[in-house]
Amino acid sequence: MAVNHNVVAEKVFNLLKGYGLIVKSFNTEGKLVIDPQEATRFVVGEPNILVRLDKSTDTLLYAEGSDTNENDLRGILKNIANDYLMSFDFRKFNKTIKAKSEQIDIAQQSEKDMADVMEGFGTMTGSTKTSYQPLDTVKIVVRHKKPVNEEVRGSRSRNIHSIYIQRGEERFKMSENNLAAARAMARHMYNGGEMHDQVGSSITEMAGELNKLREFVKYVRSNDLVNEQNESYFTLAKENIDHIKNLFGKLSGVKSYAGAVNEVDKRSNIEMLEDDIDLEAKFTETHFDQRVDAVRDVIRSALSRKTAFESTIDEAVQSESFENLSGMLSENDGIDFVSPRAKLGYQVSQMGSSAQNPQLGAYLSGISKKLQSGNHINQHEYTTIKSCLLNAGSRQPEASAVAESFESKYEKFLEKFDIL
Repeated sequence: MAVNHNVVAEKVFNLLKGYGLIVKSFNTEGKLVIDPQEATRFVVGEPNILVRLDKSTDTLLYAEGSDTNENDLRGILKNIANDYLMSFDFRKFNKTIKAKSEQIDIAQQSEKDMADVMEGFGTMTGSTKTSYQPLDTVKIVVRHKKPVNEEVRGSRSRNIHSIYIQRGEERFKMSENNLAAARAMARHMYNGGEMHDQVGSSITEMAGELNKLREFVKYVRSNDLVNEQNESYFTLAKENIDHIKNLFGKLSGVKSYAGAVNEVDKRSNIEMLEDDIDLEAKFTETHFDQRVDAVRDVIRSALSRKTAFESTIDEAVQSESFENLSGMLSENDGIDFVSPRAKLGYQVSQMGSSAQNPQLGAYLSGISKKLQSGNHINQHEYTTIKSCLLNAGSRQPEASAVAESFESKYEKFLEKFDIL
């Protein structure tokens, strides 16, 4: 059975945070990351600790400096490794442990990851007016507004006048000057798709939405228009910018393309809300700006997807058994959490791990990360936590950590959290 490295990574992060430690998370490229599921190294400066997740050998490494006092972290981490059928390695050093001490294998893994995503794409080359990026029989053609300066890094990705996708003798113009969208389209056409089929049309549509959303966010920020009445729409716009960019990246990859196509299909099959959104009243300063009007349908579409998603989560909560939750919550009995927020974040993470529904599990995992990082949780996330705890308690009377204390502890505690 394959090891779920994402779950292990999140458990390690939540454990360290539960001890009140200041944790820095690094990915395979050696870059700081916010999402612990993206991390393979967790570094604590004081006391000096390094936890490394080696995915290639399914090994969890715990290393500590000579100044580290006795604690039970080693035993708990070893139990986590055993639970997920991983090897456990413990080391003690007489020097300061830093993430950069393993830069060699980080660089090698980074090259491998980039090769997986960009496999088949050649480097951008060309003349001072035109750049080309080949993908075997398909080619991206970029026309520039200004001459390309080869001495300036990334100059072939700037000052874009127009972008075309060329396949054999056919050449198709992209509607937006977005290289990420162009690479997604090139990969799609290389895999036998067409520019105007369902996936191709969705790429074009998303590129247009991305441009409108960026213009909208820029306008709102520059005019300082965010307030309590419109903040949820502004946040929704930013979330969709990140979602589209991420989806373009997946569509461009060899291994991630098929999964991304499924995401595109689901994205396209959401029933639109009938109610219109009066963005004019919410984002108008002294006059109605065209950038607000342009994003109206995009926000409405995004809100429809969000509503459908939340409805799916609500249904999943009602049918979820949380079969192993009682035992998983008992794992934190020996942990002295630094704050109630840290403890709840860890327990929400455990709920996510025990959920049989993968979508609900991922959603709870995201809420846990928000709690751990001190960020706001929104109203639906707040309601989901309460519903999950109540549901788990009603289905598992023996799970006293959940059932007995909810009314007296969790609900009052949750009400103290900032929500959007």
